[in-house]
Amino acid sequence: MNWGKGIVIGMLAFMSYIVAMGVAMFRQPDDVDPHYYEKGLAFNADYDKEKQVLNDKAQPSISINNNILLVKFAGPVKGAVDLKRPDYGKMDKHINLQSNLAGNVNIPLTDVKPGRWQLVFNWENNGKKYLYTKEIFIP
Repeated sequence: MNWGKGIVIGMLAFMSYIVAMGVAMFRQPDDVDPHYYEKGLAFNADYDKEKQVLNDKAQPSISINNNILLVKFAGPVKGAVDLKRPDYGKMDKHINLQSNLAGNVNIPLTDVKPGRWQLVFNWENNGKKYLYTKEIFIP
């Protein structure tokens, strides 16, 4: 075997490696948010809602007891919470909220898998809109 054949075999091996990596790259699941652009445009509105939480000291109190997520708001609220799983977006859940007059909401966690979750609360109280994000670990 001469050196020319070695170079050709080396080039073919390298090209095969590049093609295999290209195919593997396109087979990966798509975790890009399809509403990325719209969320970017709405950033200021979300920022204002987060700032309103700090100004009014309206952070909800969050605890877990007997597989139930207990959320205590400062007053009666109506809104929604998104349970987002950072490592697997297909497990995300959207739950509408309606508190009692004391501002308490109980969310059952029976179909929520244990692990790290990000909670995104979006609610309205007395004509003001709020947005609050919290990471929790569900046992």
